[in-house]
Amino acid sequence: MKQDSLAKKTAGKRRTKQYPDLHAVKSCLVVWCANDRQEEYLKHLKKKLPQVKLDKICFLPEGSPAPSFRDVVCVKEEELGFGGKILNEELLALLDKECDLLVDLSEESNVMIDYILGNSQAKCKAGMKKENFDADLMIDGVTGVSELIDKLFEVLAKLKKY
Repeated sequence: MKQDSLAKKTAGKRRTKQYPDLHAVKSCLVVWCANDRQEEYLKHLKKKLPQVKLDKICFLPEGSPAPSFRDVVCVKEEELGFGGKILNEELLALLDKECDLLVDLSEESNVMIDYILGNSQAKCKAGMKKENFDADLMIDGVTGVSELIDKLFEVLAKLKKY
């Protein structure tokens, strides 16, 4: 029931869309669902964006351990209150923060991840093509997160700000 309420709130806030030139990206929000290769993926992403401040949100499904690294906002299903109200203040603050790029590293749709993606104020949202993800840049035909990161940065390198 809580997830149904949250799904209804995923319509998204109004934001300013922009397709950034790779060299113009100064801030990035990274979103993913906890997995055993998350540190590897974040290191790979950081190599692609060495001068960029990364804010991180990790969704922790029930029974998943929190990431071992710092500076990450962890979100759990228990932080979803009655009527779909989000109880995590750190998450709400990151969603209201404007950033140049949001990179979704999750491989499957999930109501909490979809809410985060729909309500972020990121100027450009990018990720793997999947159900319920209305991204500005959807990368199709990739088989995993590392390939997604490589393809995304090929696309961003070709973009010119308009």
